[in-house]
Amino acid sequence: MPKRLDDISGARSSLTPRLFRAALATSLTLSALLFFLWSWRWPLVGDASLIHYIGFLIQRGWAPYRDLGDMNMPGSFLIEIAAMHIFGMGDLAWRLFDFTLLAIASASFFIICSTPANRASTNRVPVACPERSRRVREATVGSFSRLPAISPSFLAALFSASLFILIHGRDGLAEGGQRDLTMAVLLLTATAFLFVAVRKDSKWSAATFGLLSGIAFTIKPTALPLSLAQLLLAANALRRFRIDFLHLGRKNANRSVLIHYIAPAAAAGLIAPTIALIFLLREHALAAFLAGFRGIIPYYASLGHRSVGFVLLHSISPLLPIVIAWLIVLVLQRKIFYWSRNWERNALLIGVLFGLLNCIAQQRALPYYRYPLLVFLLPLMALHFVRTFDAQLTTELGAPSQTASPSEMGSRAAQTLAVLTLAYAAFVLAPQSAILIHRYRWRETDFITSLQQNLNSLGGPALSGHIQCIDSISGCGNVLYRMRLEPATGVLSDFLLFGSVSDNQPPESISILRDTRAQFSTAILAHPPQVIIVTSHLHIDGPDNFEKLARWPAFASFLADRYTLHTEWSPNRTARWWSREETPASYRIYVLRPNAAGAPRSQSDRGVSLY
Repeated sequence: MPKRLDDISGARSSLTPRLFRAALATSLTLSALLFFLWSWRWPLVGDASLIHYIGFLIQRGWAPYRDLGDMNMPGSFLIEIAAMHIFGMGDLAWRLFDFTLLAIASASFFIICSTPANRASTNRVPVACPERSRRVREATVGSFSRLPAISPSFLAALFSASLFILIHGRDGLAEGGQRDLTMAVLLLTATAFLFVAVRKDSKWSAATFGLLSGIAFTIKPTALPLSLAQLLLAANALRRFRIDFLHLGRKNANRSVLIHYIAPAAAAGLIAPTIALIFLLREHALAAFLAGFRGIIPYYASLGHRSVGFVLLHSISPLLPIVIAWLIVLVLQRKIFYWSRNWERNALLIGVLFGLLNCIAQQRALPYYRYPLLVFLLPLMALHFVRTFDAQLTTELGAPSQTASPSEMGSRAAQTLAVLTLAYAAFVLAPQSAILIHRYRWRETDFITSLQQNLNSLGGPALSGHIQCIDSISGCGNVLYRMRLEPATGVLSDFLLFGSVSDNQPPESISILRDTRAQFSTAILAHPPQVIIVTSHLHIDGPDNFEKLARWPAFASFLADRYTLHTEWSPNRTARWWSREETPASYRIYVLRPNAAGAPRSQSDRGVSLY
C-alpha cells in the first residue's frame, strides 16, 4: 500500500510540469495566432513599398541600376516580382507573402528542434531509480491519459516560432515582407535542410541547402560566410560518421562527402546567382550594377550610423530579459564558452554570431536588421532552456538527493531560472506583444489617401510618366504604385539628391550625389514633369520640414521659377504603426506653370545642372 501511494504521489508531482508545458504551449500558440488575426488587413507601407514599386517599374520596362538608381541586390527585386506574380499586387497579397515567410520559418524551427538527433544530444541528468520513474509515468498516463504530453523539442520549436512571429509583428506595419526577413527565412530554412542532409544522409537536402543559400546571397552577399561555415561543419560531421561508424579511410570518407554533399550544395548554390547575372545581362544593367559598388552602396552604408552599444541593445531589445537569463544559465552551468560536440548547436551558434556581426556592420539598428540574428538565437536559447527544464524533471523523478555540492547548486539555480524564463516568455512577453500589435492603428493612412485624392484631381492616370516624387519611403512612391503611375525619372531616393546632414563634405563634392543630380537635372529640364511632390523628411537622418530643399538651392529656385505650389498638406494627427507614436510626413504638390513646359532654359535652369 505505501508503495502504491508513493507512485500516486509521484504521478501527481509529474502532472504539474505537464500542465506547465501545456500552459506554455497554449499561451504561445494563441498569442502568435492573434498576430495573424489582427494584422491581415495591414497596408503595404514603408521601405518594402519602395522595393515593391521598383519591382513594378522593372516589369514596365525600366532597367534596374541603369534607369533606377538603388543600392539593393538583384535578388531583392526578383523575389519581389515573383511574389507579385504569385500572390498579387495589393495589400492583402503582401500580407499573404509575409504570412508565407513566417509559416516557412515556423516549419524550419520544428525541423531544427524536433529531431531525434537533438534529443539524443540533450544533457540529461541521470535518473537514480529507473524502475520508480517508470511506475510514476505509468501512473500518470493511467490517471491523466487525456492530457497530451508535450515533448521538450516540440516546446522549443513552438517557443522559437511564436516569439519570432510576435517580434516581427510588434516591429510594425513597415516590416512586412522586408528583404532581411526574406533572407533570414532563407538562411533558416537552408540550415534546416542541412540538418536533414546529415541526419538522413541525403544529398538532395544538401543541394536544397545550397539553393536556398544561393538565393539569400543574391539578397545580401554577406550571407556567404555563414553558408560556407555551416557547410564545413556539416561536411566534418559527415566525414566523422563515415570514419567512425562506416570504417572508411580518411581519403575515401573525404571523397564521399565531397562528391555526394559538398559538390551538390555548391552546384545548387550557383543557380540563383546565375539567374541574377542573366537578369542583369538581359536588362543591360551589369555595368551599372558593378558601378554601384563604388558609388551608391558605400555612400548608403555611411548613413544613419549608431553607436555599437545602441546597435547591440536594439538588436535584441524585445528579448533582452530572455537573453540575459540565458547567459546567466550558461554561466551557472559553466558553458559560457562552450563549443558543443553537437555540430548542430555549433551551426546555430555560428548563425547567431553572423546575425550579430550583420547588425553591427550595418550600424543602423533598424528593426528588420535583427531578423537574421533572431532566427538562430531563438532556437539556440529555446533548446537550452527546455533541456535544462527537462533535466530538472528527471532529477525530481530520481532518488532523493544528498547534500548538494556547489556545482549542483549552480545547476539547480540554472534549472529554476530556465523555468522562470520560459514562464516570462509565454505568460508575459507573448501576450504583451499580441496586445501591442492589436493597438497599432493600421487604418490611419492619411498621407496615402490624401495624396491619392489630390493626384486624381490633377489627372490621375494621365500623370503617368509626367510626375516625380522627391521622397524615399514617406509614401509618395507608394501612392504612385497604387495608382500604377510611372515616374518622370528613375531617381526614387531623395538622399541621392540632397545628401545627409552627417556628410563630412557638401553634396556637390560627393561623386554619387553629383552624378545623380546631373542625371536628374538633364531629365527634368528636357521634359519637365507636370507634377512634382516633395515630402518633408529627408531619408535617413533628416532634416524635416522641407529643409532638404535648402541643401540644393538651384533645385529650389527651379521649383520657384517653373512651378506653382498647388497643395501643402500636413497631418492633423499622429500615427501608430509600431510601438511609438509618430507624426507622418507632410508633402507639397507643385504643378508646372502653363507657359513653363516649352520655355527655353533660363540661367536658373542651367544652375540646376551646374556646380
